Amino acid sequence: MQKKNPIIGIIGGRGVLGSIFRKEFENLGYKVIISGRKPSGKVLKNSDLVKQADIVIVSVFLADTPEVIREITPLLKPNQLLCDFTSIKSEAVKLMLESKAEVVGLHPMFGKVESVNGFNIFACVARSKTWWKWLKPTLEKMGLKVHEVTPEIHDKFAALHQSVPHLFSIAFARLLEKRGINPEKLFEVSSPSTKLELLIEGRLLNQSAEMYADIQLLNPETRKAASEFEEIFHELAAAVREGKREVIVGNINSAAKHFGDWKEFAFEETNRFFGDVVKMGKPIVKAFDKPLSQKISANKAIAILGPATQTEIAAADFLKKQKLSLSPLWKNTMSDVFTAVAKGEAQLGFIPLENYTIGPVRETVNNLFEARGKIRIVAEIVKPIAHALLGKKDLKPKEVSRIFAHSQVKAQCAHFLQKNFPGVEIVETPSTGESVLRVASEANSLAIGPVEAAGNGVKILKRNVEDDPNNRTRFVVIALEKNKKSFSKVKHKTVLTFYFRENIAGQLAKALTIFAENNISLSRIESIPAEKRLGEFFFFTECVVADTDKRFQKAVKQLSKIASVLNLGSY
Repeated sequence: MQKKNPIIGIIGGRGVLGSIFRKEFENLGYKVIISGRKPSGKVLKNSDLVKQADIVIVSVFLADTPEVIREITPLLKPNQLLCDFTSIKSEAVKLMLESKAEVVGLHPMFGKVESVNGFNIFACVARSKTWWKWLKPTLEKMGLKVHEVTPEIHDKFAALHQSVPHLFSIAFARLLEKRGINPEKLFEVSSPSTKLELLIEGRLLNQSAEMYADIQLLNPETRKAASEFEEIFHELAAAVREGKREVIVGNINSAAKHFGDWKEFAFEETNRFFGDVVKMGKPIVKAFDKPLSQKISANKAIAILGPATQTEIAAADFLKKQKLSLSPLWKNTMSDVFTAVAKGEAQLGFIPLENYTIGPVRETVNNLFEARGKIRIVAEIVKPIAHALLGKKDLKPKEVSRIFAHSQVKAQCAHFLQKNFPGVEIVETPSTGESVLRVASEANSLAIGPVEAAGNGVKILKRNVEDDPNNRTRFVVIALEKNKKSFSKVKHKTVLTFYFRENIAGQLAKALTIFAENNISLSRIESIPAEKRLGEFFFFTECVVADTDKRFQKAVKQLSKIASVLNLGSY
């Protein structure tokens, strides 16, 4: 019997799609549990998830899906619903039908997005007496457009709307590589249609190569479609080589006849947004004199969030004061910056640590903790932060569809947004640079970012929209512990984290007593949830003392008897 408030279990709930649907189901009020490869805390084993969930969704890599389905099918009961999120449906649905559960194969037609509203999702209803009556309207409540098809028809469609277009994009990107053509330069001089194609290729290449290879190889329908595409392309390529104009014209006319009246609709639709594409260009804060390069040597690179971010501007100021000549290695997230430093792709990393209005940047603190002392803070910089409202044109509040802002920026401008744009959707982006890119390509939208990000059709509509006129952010420079260098002659601060190995009453009081007895002043101590160790906390602590000071060394030795201690840097 179907439950009124079912528990949804997502195997792979920490992945891109798993995380998106976890959020969407929770927004609708449903309880969601997850499992993964490394169970711990709230991340269950697959078998435990199946026992607790009414609806089980497999959201793992395409190549891993059959193995996971085979693992759980013997555990499922007739009153449960089994789904998957793979892009190839025939094999997955066939395997899921070996269970006793109701079965619906799903294929969300999107990757990492801020909102699923308006996107398509395929549904292959293979066996469902009751659950589909609940699932379809639930997906529609999320704003998804549901398309019911058989697994066989889905895979034929997928070969055409995914596999073959991907093959073309990969081949064109390889041609640019072979000829040594910079895609960014080509983008600047191209027609709107080519600009759009380059953006699609860049999007594809920014994701997992293994995933796109599996899409090509694991769908049997792709082989047929790829062979037909190869035959047609060879005919056209031969016609170009041999100067056979009539063959090219004949192919175009034949395809135009097949498209019929729809080609006129396509012409009008592309005209509608080509105006925005023409104006589109990567907004670049002119903080660095050197051009964008992702192939700079590691000892000449500094990994930063960007482009078009407050972090980039602060990093440029820091390098100027230190008289360092480093080129920006732009990254999308804090984790990406840490990865670049950890892998030796950049000499330094530059990231925000704390905003004095809203507090510490949890992602930075968690990454420092997870680095386990291998990456350390080597300098800090405090910079006043001013935000501006940006857009392609002035809009009345009722005309604004969405406002793009990084989560930190959104928090720093919360009062301004509530007062001036009540009810308008605020879409969080990975960086302010992404916010400005989005507003450059989406009609009736606005963004919040630095004034330096204006340009390429994006204008400053209002300056100083931050809630606190004294808004400041503390940035830190990070480096591998073995490569660390000092940027100041005298160290006066050390950051450390500690966590208790056992949960015993009074331990924090003992820790604070150790600092006090050694005459060490603490400028900050804060408990932070350890994201990768759910249920645990660590204490992020700033000591007003150098790590070479005997008082500090004695305190750490004493603290280590009751806690695990990590030195995150002295500067």
